[in-house]
Amino acid sequence: MRVKFTILFLLAVLNIDVFAQGVSFGITMGVNSSYLIGKDKIEGSKNRLGFCPGVFLDIPLVYESFLEIGAIYSPQGVCVKTEPDAPNNIVVKYTELRKIDYLTIPITWKQKFGDFFTQAGPFVSIATNAELTWKKDSILNQSAVKEGEQSSYRFEGKKGSFVNNLRQYDVGAMFGIGLQTAITGGMDLFVGASYKIGFFSVETKGKNESRNKILRNQVFSATAGIYFVKSRSSRTYRGHHRRR
Repeated sequence: MRVKFTILFLLAVLNIDVFAQGVSFGITMGVNSSYLIGKDKIEGSKNRLGFCPGVFLDIPLVYESFLEIGAIYSPQGVCVKTEPDAPNNIVVKYTELRKIDYLTIPITWKQKFGDFFTQAGPFVSIATNAELTWKKDSILNQSAVKEGEQSSYRFEGKKGSFVNNLRQYDVGAMFGIGLQTAITGGMDLFVGASYKIGFFSVETKGKNESRNKILRNQVFSATAGIYFVKSRSSRTYRGHHRRR
């Protein structure tokens, strides 16, 4: 339900009349590789991969500089593969996905150098979902499994959040690079890569806890998308001077 709400929010942004002079609108799709860092990081954890669609506005400021404001659905967390000992000397290998999904709103300064661009700035993330899901990968020592006992070792399903006191937001910094080029008079194609680091732990301190665990979000993203440019000549001061 929360995921559907987030998607509806992103689509609603599409309907806002933002095409003021020089402002462009964009749609992006990409892949996140996320991890939880910190001194209390989860043993045996690996990066979680996820699909991260988003929308953004590109607002011209000064020559070849822009303020970019976005809204991105960002699946984060970690992946953990384990091999616990089960009864009767059966070893079950299974994978846990420890998920924290966010609606991320980056506000960055974007500087273009021809077709190349860099960007940097803060972001705010609102948690939309946090859960633990798991599935069986395989059963070792298969001969020890009795007929009809297979279902006891499926290890498939989901349960509540894997964090005790989830922080409902995160704030951090984003850095990115990319290439942007015109494909038609009113449309640009771009590809980019970015890095986001959260400043807060994903857990808050509980009432009966002396401290909270130190687990912070770290995300690498690779994205591609298109800009819809209303007036290319008015996007920078250079274009404004040309019209004169």
